[in-house]
Amino acid sequence: MERHPAPAARHIKVAILDESELVVHGLRTMLDPHAAIVSVVPHRAGEPAPLCDLTLYEPSRRSAGARSAPKRFPTRMVAYGWDCSPEVVSTEMSRGAAGFVSKWLPARRLVWNLLQIADGRTVVDAWSGQPEATRPGTEKWPLTQRETEVLSMIASGKANRDIAEETNLSINSVKSYIRGAYSKIEVTSRSQAVLWAIQHGLLVPGESATDNLRVSHPARV
Repeated sequence: MERHPAPAARHIKVAILDESELVVHGLRTMLDPHAAIVSVVPHRAGEPAPLCDLTLYEPSRRSAGARSAPKRFPTRMVAYGWDCSPEVVSTEMSRGAAGFVSKWLPARRLVWNLLQIADGRTVVDAWSGQPEATRPGTEKWPLTQRETEVLSMIASGKANRDIAEETNLSINSVKSYIRGAYSKIEVTSRSQAVLWAIQHGLLVPGESATDNLRVSHPARV
């Protein structure tokens, strides 16, 4: 996927929450070539939080046994895990994560994402480590042209009324296209639809439009 240039270079400090010494050392070594712009510090829950721009956490550890909303942290929280399934990503974004980045990411791409998030953007990069070319090529695009257009506008953060005005459709027609799209891509909320749009190339991760992911909506259109 083509990437836009990273934000103006500045040094960011990234804390990694409740990880083993091996993981912290490995991440530091991985990012060492980029030490001029990013550094990693360990952070244990219950201990004073280090001064940093972002905090990476493993989704399974943050959510284990937690039924209520997670406690607040002094920095922007970024989910960082191996499991990048839509369900896991959607759950963490709905809980207020500032972004989701895969542990499969190479160093340069991870740094680019972290800089974007530190710059105030919401980024989802759930790359699974599989090259695009290895994905089955027989899968057909499930949406009609109009459904694709409406879903793209949802992903960019537009409300139903704005979509109706820009497409010259009635509000009921817009809702009908949204319901049809949701059914075909098997999602039930706007946040899940945005994630699907990102994963299928309708929106480039890191653009300000992905702020639409910050809030989880009930199952509605």
